[in-house]
Amino acid sequence: MILSLFDFIAQYSPEVAFLRIQWRADTHSMARFQTSLNSVAYLLEQGDVRDFIIDLHELPSISIEDQMWLTTQWMPRVSVPALQQVGLVLPARDVYNQLVVESLIHLGRHLMHYDIQFFHHLPPALDWLVGQYNPVAEAELEEEWSAIGTTLKVTGR
Repeated sequence: MILSLFDFIAQYSPEVAFLRIQWRADTHSMARFQTSLNSVAYLLEQGDVRDFIIDLHELPSISIEDQMWLTTQWMPRVSVPALQQVGLVLPARDVYNQLVVESLIHLGRHLMHYDIQFFHHLPPALDWLVGQYNPVAEAELEEEWSAIGTTLKVTGR
């Protein structure tokens, strides 16, 4: 199912314990960023997500204030026992956010019990998390995500 979590568009599939998020806002507001990520944390805290993709293709540069908040407030909330794998999808050209994310992982590593892999494109991340175990579910997730992408282009979002 596709969800709107403030400035994130999310795909949630309880059948395969999967969550994918991607930033979809035109501007960056720290308050909205935190509200958006708090809604993601709430979903993860329910204990129904094993595999999680964070697609950072549309995310603006992560400010130092956002980095502090992520390290002290958000990362402890999302380090839940059910979570086993996280795929971080970062565009190759976004060196700044890649360095920020690597730094955040280094700072929060003591909280993380799950595997983390970096990807430049979404298909390999989805294959790593879902496709290798359930290729049918992977195809269904891709089809659902593609449909929402077309809808967003039509509505101008």
